[in-house]
Amino acid sequence: MQEIILYAVLALIVGAMLYSVLGKNVGQGPDTANPIKEVQASPNDFTPEMPEPAFTGLGAEGLTAIRDADPQFTSAGFLDGAKMAYGMILEAYADGDKDALSDLLSADVKESYYAAIDERAAKNLTQTTDLARLISAEIVEASRSGKTGMIKVSYLAELATALVDKNGEVVSGDLEVLSRVREIWTYERTLKSKNPNWVLASVEPHDTLEGDSSAPDHSPDTE
Repeated sequence: MQEIILYAVLALIVGAMLYSVLGKNVGQGPDTANPIKEVQASPNDFTPEMPEPAFTGLGAEGLTAIRDADPQFTSAGFLDGAKMAYGMILEAYADGDKDALSDLLSADVKESYYAAIDERAAKNLTQTTDLARLISAEIVEASRSGKTGMIKVSYLAELATALVDKNGEVVSGDLEVLSRVREIWTYERTLKSKNPNWVLASVEPHDTLEGDSSAPDHSPDTE
């Protein structure tokens, strides 16, 4: 009889300990929210526990205005994409790949790039651009006008480019000579749209700091 009472007391103690650790809702009932689904369902509704640090430096005010419209925006994430876009656009333009350029350019820039590609093809020329090194990419200006965000990026790169005729002869440029160039590209995006992509909206004339200043344009100017 004493053993039965002892086991009962032990069972009560163990039960009380489990209750204090796990609480009443041991399992997930039908009303329990899934935190993963909450975040995935609507990223814009997710509020991080720690506030994002304030932007500093060039374009800080504009970047803040952009993030006010798009809480998921970060300058680091944008620059990662801008670095990738630079190489992709240079390669697609050199290859004359309009399909690859289509989703990367604004309507105005697309018109300029396509016209340059067509002009090159009409002369039976092909272009090769070798992006040896992207030295830096920095935001130098940012703004927001209504629903549109605008960010200017200054690129410093080492590259070589050349035009070749139908016989394989180089008619302009030299792939053996690396040029160091600096140029500013402007990206735009309609904020709060379902499409998260920024597109190239303008290309300022580049400066050749070192190398062959007579090399063909690796990216058509739009200003």
